[in-house]
Amino acid sequence: MATAPKGTTPARPKAKDDKKGGKDKAPTYPSQFGSHTSMVNAELNIAESKQDSADPWQILSDERGQYATRKSRLDSGMADPHRFADLAVREQLVKDLTAA
Repeated sequence: MATAPKGTTPARPKAKDDKKGGKDKAPTYPSQFGSHTSMVNAELNIAESKQDSADPWQILSDERGQYATRKSRLDSGMADPHRFADLAVREQLVKDLTAA
């Protein structure tokens, strides 16, 4: 088995952008795949005709944009399939729910 030359490390060096002081830091969320109440977007309203009284829809925001999920998925401690769905699927669901 070959070894690395002396003086080099197998680890990836830190990106130069990480050292600049974080002017454009991305927002952080409580988890990578779950949905949380802190992510709810109060600006977008769901059409009354498309709202479900048993388990209402919520519009949330994350690093990839807007997405819709059920209220029962918030702060459940489990991954939300609506959050890590394809971007086109996420956008279409938000568009369908917010259309009058």
